[in-house]
Amino acid sequence: MSDIFEINKQRIDQRIEKGLELLRQYYILRERTVPEEFRILKIQNMIFEIRQFEIENVGNLLTMKCRDSQPLQMDTFTLMPYFKNLPLFTTDYMYNGSKRSYLNEIYSLVDYQDELYLSYIEKFKQNKAKHDALPDMPVKPCWYDDIRPTYTAKVTDPDADEENFQIFLDNLNTFIEMEQNTPVLDHEAYQKKWKQNKSYSDRLVDENGISTDVFKAALGAEKTKKFFSQVFFAPDLYKK
Repeated sequence: MSDIFEINKQRIDQRIEKGLELLRQYYILRERTVPEEFRILKIQNMIFEIRQFEIENVGNLLTMKCRDSQPLQMDTFTLMPYFKNLPLFTTDYMYNGSKRSYLNEIYSLVDYQDELYLSYIEKFKQNKAKHDALPDMPVKPCWYDDIRPTYTAKVTDPDADEENFQIFLDNLNTFIEMEQNTPVLDHEAYQKKWKQNKSYSDRLVDENGISTDVFKAALGAEKTKKFFSQVFFAPDLYKK
């Protein structure tokens, strides 16, 4: 497929815009001004465009797009909630020519897991099961496995692009439904939730993570922690 590079660009734009469009049906999104040092990041010869949004009464949304770097192109869509007892929702879609690698993850950064919470974790697991026929992408064990109740990791060819895109939409719709049915945290509970988010953001840098190591190699540990704290997960912006 001679024009696969251009097709991959279209896929990247499509996923990010469809995700934003879906969120805007339910929420007010306010785009934040990303600090200049983080608007464009060069990571392993890949150039990423960074955008950040506040989802009113929900939390922080980060998008990253690397459309023009060869051979690897990718995009990231990460939603870190603060105002309710909700998990971290994070996704990475990678394109290496005709090879696709997709990762959709849920992290239980919460102080408690009640019946409502667990019922939606089960729905995320059901979303995963719908696509079990697609080839799995090997994922290395890491310290955060204990707080990752479910994830979908696939490696496919372009024939599965629409199905892989649907995985993202299914999970985002489930997250929205979960948010709509979850009560707002009181002040004390908010503080506990914030500490969970902050601890995860810091621990990724301090104890390493597969993708975090790539950031640290390019930016250094201190700048990576600053990027995570202000932009990627943004606990600095939600401290009360």
